[in-house]
Amino acid sequence: MRDLPIGRVLSLIIAAIYLVVSGFGADSIARLLADLLIVGGALLLPLACIWFGDELAEYVGTFPGPAINRKSPAWMVKVGAWVLLLLPAVIFWFLWRS
Repeated sequence: MRDLPIGRVLSLIIAAIYLVVSGFGADSIARLLADLLIVGGALLLPLACIWFGDELAEYVGTFPGPAINRKSPAWMVKVGAWVLLLLPAVIFWFLWRS
């Protein structure tokens, strides 16, 4: 079996922490499942871009909205994904400090 790169392992750890923390405020099973689905859904895009940044950077085509005319640098896709993944923690840290 191939070893996982450190970025993938670290992103999974951070995602797991988000999922655990999101469950702390739940007062019922229904609320817990709803929170986990919302947070899990929000984690899909950053995790996909971190794990498959090289493949996603190769995409050229159309989505609803403007077309993508050329390939993106893979490192930019991954950096953007890390920003999206860490943004809630950074916002929480700034709010907690003030």
